[in-house]
Amino acid sequence: MTTHAFSTGEGANGRRSHAMPALATDRLVPQSKRFVPTHFPFQPLPQPNGPAPYRYDLSRLLPQSDIQAIKQAGKLVFHSLGDTGDFRGQQKQFVAQMMTDDAEALDAQSKPAFCYHLGDVVYFAGDIDKYGDDFYATYQEYPAFIVAIPGNHDCQPDDPQDGAIDPNKVPLDGYVQNFMSKNPHQLGSFKTGSGRTQMDLPNVYWTFITPLATIIGLFSNVSETEGELHQDQIDWFHAELTAADKSKALIVAIHHPPFSGDTDHSGSSAVSHILTSAFAATGVYPHIVLSGHVHNYQRFLHQPANGTAVTCLVSGNGGYTRLGRLQKVNGSYPTVPQEVDAELTLEQYDHERYGFLRIEVSETLIEVVSLGAQYAPGQVVTPDVIDHFKIDLASRKVTMPTP
Repeated sequence: MTTHAFSTGEGANGRRSHAMPALATDRLVPQSKRFVPTHFPFQPLPQPNGPAPYRYDLSRLLPQSDIQAIKQAGKLVFHSLGDTGDFRGQQKQFVAQMMTDDAEALDAQSKPAFCYHLGDVVYFAGDIDKYGDDFYATYQEYPAFIVAIPGNHDCQPDDPQDGAIDPNKVPLDGYVQNFMSKNPHQLGSFKTGSGRTQMDLPNVYWTFITPLATIIGLFSNVSETEGELHQDQIDWFHAELTAADKSKALIVAIHHPPFSGDTDHSGSSAVSHILTSAFAATGVYPHIVLSGHVHNYQRFLHQPANGTAVTCLVSGNGGYTRLGRLQKVNGSYPTVPQEVDAELTLEQYDHERYGFLRIEVSETLIEVVSLGAQYAPGQVVTPDVIDHFKIDLASRKVTMPTP
């Protein structure tokens, strides 16, 4: 069959007839310009809950006895996931049940202290009226507190192409009401019967201080492809990297991933540039970068020639109704490890299972387990171990535990 030029879907002056076909390439492309450009401009940020530097200590969530127990055990455990609040299916409840079962099965010293959500809490425009069913009801049985950074869909305006516009809607209003509340004793949802109260986080970008880890959370705004941070947030990020306790694990969280080998979103070159420039300028490199946005699991190792190795994870398989596939390399899905270029390697991935991360931090190690299962409607399943690795905090060496 002849492949005509118009089969690419691209026409004159930005017109498009259909989605572009899958990349045909002999290597993975972690940042691609071939995807549909955003039709939303940068969205203004809400007023923070107080002055910079927007830090939030775990002791504001947990009683002092729990903080002391974490310190005595020398171990902090938490869950993380992203891209959950899709109202069109039950995949988010499927993952929430697995995560709840995992929390309940762990011994007393390994219970998750919190869940860190990587954004896209509620689709498709972060609507306040969807939080009851698509957040509070979803995690009604989950025992830990949930904190979050917003994703692009948490700040997306109503799309006139999808129907009527709410003239009173303000981007990020759902996130502000539920994660930046002035009253953290306020129940988030009365109609669902959930006992979960709202959170009082300081800002849409903020630093989480815990006994064993510092998590710097960034907000990458509304684009479907490229993240966008303005200079005030970038300056804040540099300052927080510099201020981070060097004796603790350091994690950076941002919704748009710097690297992704998928066919729907791709990695953000803008985010990659902002992160790597900040690390080089401050001389401070995180042990892990956590992202969502792409609806699967991926682990990259980024090791610049003149820099320090950073593990970059995509964990966006938390409940969106369709998982995103990886690009094919020479006609087949990539084998791992897959060298992308001299500085970047795809170490592991999974695009068939929904799931979450369990992260354990000690004074010397970060241990990450990616857990997930193929969607089985109405069934309670035991998740598979998709990936399991450890990072030595001092050497940054990544190792796989012996089975």
